[in-house]
Amino acid sequence: MANKNRIITMANMAVYDKRHGDADRALFAFYRRDYIYRKNMWTRLSVAIGSMLLLVIYWLHQIFIYGIDLEYLDIQESVMESVLFLVAVMAVYTLIGTIQGTHQYYKLQKRVEDYIAMSKRLENMPDDDSKPTGGIGSTGESSLVYRRQIQPMPVSKSAPKPAPDRPPRPTRKRIIR
Repeated sequence: MANKNRIITMANMAVYDKRHGDADRALFAFYRRDYIYRKNMWTRLSVAIGSMLLLVIYWLHQIFIYGIDLEYLDIQESVMESVLFLVAVMAVYTLIGTIQGTHQYYKLQKRVEDYIAMSKRLENMPDDDSKPTGGIGSTGESSLVYRRQIQPMPVSKSAPKPAPDRPPRPTRKRIIR
């Protein structure tokens, strides 16, 4: 009969493989900094494009709806405000992305470590229960199944010798300087 704990562990490993296995193994190949940088690169790129689109819409709105004359507009100041807005938005999203990426990577690392621990635990488990089981075997005969044959301890013909009577060894005191 199979070991119940072994079956439970194998089922847990199969569930992990089904849900997270391939993705976790692919992402765990990266170092934490590389994983976070890779995730933040796409975040920064998306935020930069989105912010530029918002700025273009804002300036088109200012020009066509409010009728701001381009001759009297201070281009240098407007560009500096736009760049400052873009940098601030990217910095905020980079910080958020770094925190989120770090959290995701640690969750991924924990899942992989749990999987490795289950694998090691599975290696150390016996294939069958080590308790004897009586009953009808697959061949129809009565049998006792043991995981391992227990070897009896060798019995010496002479009586054990008593330990010599001697005082215990003195312990050394540690001198703290």
